[in-house]
Amino acid sequence: MELVVRAVRILSLLMLISVYAVAQQQSAKSPTTLSGCLLSLNGVFSLTTSSGIRYVLKGDHDTLLSYNGKQVQVTGSMKATKKTESKPPTFNVTSVKKIADFCQ
Repeated sequence: MELVVRAVRILSLLMLISVYAVAQQQSAKSPTTLSGCLLSLNGVFSLTTSSGIRYVLKGDHDTLLSYNGKQVQVTGSMKATKKTESKPPTFNVTSVKKIADFCQ
C-alpha cells in the first residue's frame, strides 16, 4: 500500500513538472513588443529604445524601409543568438506600428 501511495506522489510530481515546462515554452514563444527609433544604414535596420538599447531588426525589407526615421512599435520575437557586447541582439519583426513621424 505504501508503495502505491509513493508511486502516485511521484507521478503527480512528474505531471506538475511537465505542465510547468509546457507553460514556460508557451510563454517563451509569445510575441514581444519594443518601441523606439527605427533607422536604416546600408540596408541594416536597427531600433534604438529610449533607454539606449539597440536591436538589429529582421523582417520585410520594404515594410521596415517605409518606417525609416520614425518612432515605432515593433512586435515579434528575439532571435536566439550568442550575446556579445559588440553585437546587438537580433529581433525578428512580424508587425510595425508608427508612433510618431520623427524620432525623439
